[in-house]
Amino acid sequence: MSISEPPSSPLGGEASLADQVAWYKSQYEQLETELTEFRVSSQELESELEKDLEAAEKRENSLREKAEGLNYEVDEWKRKYKESKSEANAAQNTLEKEITTLRDTNRTLQHKLRDIEVANDDFERQARHTNSSLEDLESKYNSAIERAVMMEEEIRIGEQERERLRIEAQRLREELSDLKIEAEILQDKLKKVDGRHLSTVSTDLSIPASPIFDSSVMSG
Repeated sequence: MSISEPPSSPLGGEASLADQVAWYKSQYEQLETELTEFRVSSQELESELEKDLEAAEKRENSLREKAEGLNYEVDEWKRKYKESKSEANAAQNTLEKEITTLRDTNRTLQHKLRDIEVANDDFERQARHTNSSLEDLESKYNSAIERAVMMEEEIRIGEQERERLRIEAQRLREELSDLKIEAEILQDKLKKVDGRHLSTVSTDLSIPASPIFDSSVMSG
C-alpha cells in the first residue's frame, strides 16, 4: 500500500486555526492509519517473502543436493565409462588375439583336412585293393574248403578201402596159415608116401610083383 500525498495547502487561505488543526489532525490520523496498514502489509509481505525465501532456500538446497548427486552420478558414470572403455579395449585386444589364433587354427585344420582327404583317398584305394584281395582269399578259402571236403571224403573212402584191405589181408593171412598147415600135412604125407614108395621099390627089386602087393601099396 502507498501513502497518499497531503494537499499542498489546507482548506485554502481563509480557514481558521482550529480548522487547520483539525485538518492536520485528520491528515495525521489518515497517514497513521495508512502507515499502520503499510506496516501490516509490509509484515505480511515480509512473511510471504521469508516463506518464499525459505522455500527458495529449500529448493536451492534440494537442487544443490540433486546437483551433488548428479555430479556423483556423473563421476560414477565417467568412472564406469573409463572402466568399460578399458574393459572394452582389453576385450577387443583379447578378441583380436583369439581371432588371430582361430585363423591360424583354421588354416592348420584346413591343411590337416587336405592331408586327411588325401589319406582318405589312399585308404579308400587300399580298402578297395584289400577288398579285392579279401574276395580272392575268400574264393581260395572256399576252394580249399571244397578240396578239403573232397579230400576228407577221399580219406574216408581210403580208410574204408584200407579197412577192407586189412580185413582181406587178414583173411589171406589166415588162409595162407591154413595152406601152410595143409602143406605141412601134405609134406608129411608125401614123406611117408615117399618112404613107403622107396621101400616098395627096394622090395620090387628083390621080389616079383604081384597084384595083391600092388593093390596094397596103392591103397596105402
